[in-house]
Amino acid sequence: MRFLDAWVAHEVELSVGARVVDVGFGAHGTTVLELAEAVRSVRADLEVIGIERRPALEAPGVTLVQGDFQTVRSLREVTLVRAMNVVRGYREDEVPAIHEALQAPLAEGGLALEGSCDVDGHVTVVHLLGRGPGTLLFHTDFARGFSPWLFRDWLPRTFRRRVTPGTAVHTLLSQWEAACGSGRTPVERFRHSLDVLPVLEANDWEREHGYVRWSVP
Repeated sequence: MRFLDAWVAHEVELSVGARVVDVGFGAHGTTVLELAEAVRSVRADLEVIGIERRPALEAPGVTLVQGDFQTVRSLREVTLVRAMNVVRGYREDEVPAIHEALQAPLAEGGLALEGSCDVDGHVTVVHLLGRGPGTLLFHTDFARGFSPWLFRDWLPRTFRRRVTPGTAVHTLLSQWEAACGSGRTPVERFRHSLDVLPVLEANDWEREHGYVRWSVP
């Protein structure tokens, strides 16, 4: 998830709260330590908290807590909550309550990230909660080439079963694929699609590094 860490460090306002929270840091705590390194490169005084159902480990400079989504809800003044590769295992009807818990501790202007990525982090999709009714952040490092349909299996839980003709996300992926054109390298296909498909948003840094945002209608 280093690519998401890089986006957070570059694109998220980290001065609105005192804490960053990583939900589901796994058996070794690697992801929360990498997140801590990224956010503290921007703001050194941030408190970083990892929450996991298993007994907490020890990690230098990070508070690791045994808990769940209700533990997140109990916190205050949080600038960022991240829950990656966690919610996809829940039923779709459980997701709204989980999203509410993730957003509950956010300070004004804070952000919750919920999504999935493949094992090697080549393809990532994140629901940006707290920025309007819904925005998806897509990222690829182009290691698997590039097609918008690569993102299909990594859509957040509430979108994965909606990739059927007539739905907004299916329309997006279909139009995005058509906008890529042919006869180009993966990077060229990606950047060309941003030029011709107005619903895709990316600033110069995001465009350069394989990120794009889509506001869900």
